[in-house]
Amino acid sequence: MGKLGSEMKALAKHCGGSHKTVNDRIHIVQRFDQHLRALNVQIQRVAQIKVRHIENYIHERLAQGIGKRTLQNEMASLRAVLQQAGRKQVAEHERLTNKSLGLSGASRNGTRQAITPEHYRHVLEVARVKDPGLAAALELARLMGLRSQEAVQSVQSLKTWKQAVERGDTRLTVVFGTKGGRPRETVILDSGAVKKTLDNALAVAESRNDRLIDKPDLKSAMDYWHNQAVRIGLTGAYSPHSLRYAWAQDAIRHYLAQGFSRKEVLAMVAMNLGHGDGRGRYVAQVYGQI
Repeated sequence: MGKLGSEMKALAKHCGGSHKTVNDRIHIVQRFDQHLRALNVQIQRVAQIKVRHIENYIHERLAQGIGKRTLQNEMASLRAVLQQAGRKQVAEHERLTNKSLGLSGASRNGTRQAITPEHYRHVLEVARVKDPGLAAALELARLMGLRSQEAVQSVQSLKTWKQAVERGDTRLTVVFGTKGGRPRETVILDSGAVKKTLDNALAVAESRNDRLIDKPDLKSAMDYWHNQAVRIGLTGAYSPHSLRYAWAQDAIRHYLAQGFSRKEVLAMVAMNLGHGDGRGRYVAQVYGQI
């Protein structure tokens, strides 16, 4: 990595955000740096970046068939880094708006689907034969609306969750593996099913060094989770995130049945998912296609 790449990486870190956001931003600026080097563009500092350099990068990415939503996110990262470096004039240049770059009009509607009950049952049966710990983590993801990393790290909260269910609590606090390290509360939709799954998960964990995914560190556990997910049929529209989609739709129905307005429901589900109550419209678009 040259001087430009190093400077952009440092700026990407200083822009802030969750660990995942920062990581994604670093990958984006490194890709931009590689693009410039491949074209033999002699730039050493962010101060030397011109509007045309970014235009050319986005046009090349579009030609590669990269989606508009992805490129909107890439532009947001590049703008953040430019702003951080004091290059506001370039970041806000009229030629670098999403519309000028041909990136406007992209839909935020969910590209994946909620997993069907039939496909979920099939996947779970295969997982139980292959690896009971993986199956237990998948069940928790489906019953609690967990993200992949939350499901993998859920073993650290099993006893706390079991006590909460036994107390009659209506919510469970998700602490480990959350986006940005922000704890969130998820509503219990079926306490009987959750209790049964927690009992099973605790039994599995006790038999394998207090782990559901029996790997020495988080990275290898996450790699295993993603690889096995593909092998058992959680791929394409039915990626592991489709379990969360299904939970979100159950939660929407749960709150609607209690008489809340659709706006209130979406705000509550957004909170349960860890998005914040102001992202109800986002939840409706991405998760709530019911």
